[in-house]
Amino acid sequence: MKNDVNDVIRRLETIRQRVGGRKSTFVPRIEDQDLSTIGEVEELFHPSGLLIHLQNPVFIYIRDHTVGTFLDTNDRHKIHFSVCPTLRMMRNHGRFERYRRTTRVDDVYLIDVHAESGRTVEKELPLYPCKHCLRRVNYPLYRASNREDKQSIVEAFRARDALDFLRKQFEVFDSKIRSVQPSGLSADYPPDWPQRSRRYKKLMKFTCEECKVQLNNAPHLIDTHHIDGDKRNNQDQNLRCLCKLCHAHIHSHYTVSDRYRALILEARRKQGLANING
Repeated sequence: MKNDVNDVIRRLETIRQRVGGRKSTFVPRIEDQDLSTIGEVEELFHPSGLLIHLQNPVFIYIRDHTVGTFLDTNDRHKIHFSVCPTLRMMRNHGRFERYRRTTRVDDVYLIDVHAESGRTVEKELPLYPCKHCLRRVNYPLYRASNREDKQSIVEAFRARDALDFLRKQFEVFDSKIRSVQPSGLSADYPPDWPQRSRRYKKLMKFTCEECKVQLNNAPHLIDTHHIDGDKRNNQDQNLRCLCKLCHAHIHSHYTVSDRYRALILEARRKQGLANING
């Protein structure tokens, strides 16, 4: 039933965009879902810098806690709502399966508390927002505040107010990206580019179409490239699945970290591939 409802919402949003209808401010209640059942957190990464699902901002959080972390709210895992440094680090280490997605606004979150005895207790407890996320979205007063006031803002954080704030930010971004140049083409990626990119990489089985390295176990090392350079032309025939080294070989401005370079070269070596574009 839950998937049926989401499918209907997705279809209605597609129809709204097609006819140019006004976007509704209604945000459907989405029960907590393990992200492993709907794909990686990266599918929620949006060009706006927010975490977006079905054209609406969402929160994600880690459900698993130990007794030591759940006793003090400050020590518990945090709520995330932007593509912050913490999520980028987790992506680099392939640890997205720990997260859950939610739009609940009652300021408690379903978490599993793991005791030293091995017993797991399910609890609904409050969680604080990620400070990187607050800074990333320029949350009201947060950047200009001193350390003590910042902590007060963290403790006063309310999910309902935050969703309203994030929704307004997304609508501003959405209106800008939908504005077109005289050529009829937008200068940036479409709002659903992360989902389109992920779909194409899955279609290509996370295999680089240039060097043939297979990166199914490290999808963050592979990109979707536009052949003609037009970010709005997302037909399959205009896309190529490229590892970051092959992608960097095409774009002179694209740099690859030493760590990513080493991981790709090691994957090529194990798969018996020549180190082209290395």
